[in-house]
Amino acid sequence: MHKELLKYVSDEKLREFTRDALSMIKETNHDLYEDLEMHLYKDVYGCHFSEWMVDKATKRMVNNDGSTGPHWTIEQTNAVAKQYGVVFDNYNEYDWNYVMNMIFSDFYGIISNDVQSYVKFAKAWLEDKDGPEGKAFKYYYELVK
Repeated sequence: MHKELLKYVSDEKLREFTRDALSMIKETNHDLYEDLEMHLYKDVYGCHFSEWMVDKATKRMVNNDGSTGPHWTIEQTNAVAKQYGVVFDNYNEYDWNYVMNMIFSDFYGIISNDVQSYVKFAKAWLEDKDGPEGKAFKYYYELVK
């Protein structure tokens, strides 16, 4: 859209146009749609998971134990975070949930199969001193690009 024209378009009309355009793109070019969705997501949420995005990401997981989808809910991973003194400073509860589920998915049968081992691994992974801000989401984003 031309910059001059955008001056006169209401926010509601622009959202409606964007929604319709994305729907058309989704029907004709799913890869482009996914790419646009991720760019819009990052503009809104930055490089952290939201409830919606962690649900989308964990549903795609194919786990080493033969299952698919998330092993733990947000409530479960929040409870173990509290139990083990995990503080959400540079990551949020959804980042934490993604990493707990990712570690279960990828390392089940490799690390000791108890919650404490997953918590220690997830905490170390997220709090890696030379890891970037938003490490969990950036990791996921690279997987789906």
